[in-house]
Amino acid sequence: MNCTQVQQVREFLDSKQAHYIYLAYSNAYCSEKIQGCEYALERTLIESVLVNIVHDDHTEVAMIIVPATRRIDLDSLKKIWGTSRIEFVGKQQAQQWFPEGEMDTLLPFQHFHPDMRVFYSHEILSFQDINFCIQNQANRIKMPLNDFIAVAEPMACIEVATIAKYKIQVTQVFPPDKLGALQQSGHCMLGFSLQNPSFTPIKLAGMAEWISRHFSECSVLIGDGIHRLTLEINGTPVQYAANRALRMGREIIDGDAGIFNRHQGECQFHVISTAELQKTERYHFYHQWLCRLFDENEKFNASVRLFAQGFVGNRFQQNPERLDYCRRLSCNYLLEEMAITVLLIQQGVLVFVYPGALTIMEELCQGQHPGAPQEFNRLVSVNLRLKRR
Repeated sequence: MNCTQVQQVREFLDSKQAHYIYLAYSNAYCSEKIQGCEYALERTLIESVLVNIVHDDHTEVAMIIVPATRRIDLDSLKKIWGTSRIEFVGKQQAQQWFPEGEMDTLLPFQHFHPDMRVFYSHEILSFQDINFCIQNQANRIKMPLNDFIAVAEPMACIEVATIAKYKIQVTQVFPPDKLGALQQSGHCMLGFSLQNPSFTPIKLAGMAEWISRHFSECSVLIGDGIHRLTLEINGTPVQYAANRALRMGREIIDGDAGIFNRHQGECQFHVISTAELQKTERYHFYHQWLCRLFDENEKFNASVRLFAQGFVGNRFQQNPERLDYCRRLSCNYLLEEMAITVLLIQQGVLVFVYPGALTIMEELCQGQHPGAPQEFNRLVSVNLRLKRR
């Protein structure tokens, strides 16, 4: 860490009497652990993007501050600035300008960049707070938006279009002959797994963008009711797991609303607590049905257990009793998730989209488990892959 740069930023903010919080991680934290801890901060993380503006007689480097979940649409910039050539500054060129910092941690203030024009995107104006990194991911400043705008002067606001940083590819559709369902169905369901790295804000923004282009409605199933089982597997005492999972679900529902709201003109997103669905009589009816099938049908039992083994992995090989207990919890998770899915199918939501693959869902919608609720025969399962732009 460059302590001098941190000190310079803090002295600058103090001189402006700005309100802020300085967050620092010890050297024991790797970038992956930091990202896991900072799910909420990622929603309001901003970053400074460098672009080359090619004029007839020279090339100018400018900085644009945007939400870290978004990528600048260069065609939009070309229209704003009336030029046909604008490109992102490459890593090598950026290191010439800023040899000590990472490209996504450039300081978002004109004060530190007197030799270039600095702008901020109008999209950050929807935030209540913003945060940014200093030098690396382990050092951050969090501050109210109003304080940032006051300190940002004389930077100008620019209404530049953006797209999600992650683009989505459909890898598989089950049953394979139902590919046309993507064009015919107006309503899909997205299973949201809490604490799953595929559902960070930056990736969720990509999925929401893709869904809004293919469906007019989407039911987002927040797994707050079933996440208690994952927490138990990860060591949370059973008496605390349920309440903690509900709190996490509520924080997701409230915190990620902006990601879905930006697409409301194209797609109506319904964010649903699975815990609420699990209170209904219909849920209990189908959950008991699937539990009986699990107990009585060898093939279905084997498919569910295979998922459980993959989810738990080898974490408890030295404790066979704990390993068996966690695998049973994982089986319960899947059985509860399937019962919830049946409820949505009954409401006419026939397309299940998920980043990755859920083999048991693929088998169910292809009729490989005849004893399961017949609703699964109407389901189309769509596996997605997320790729960084």
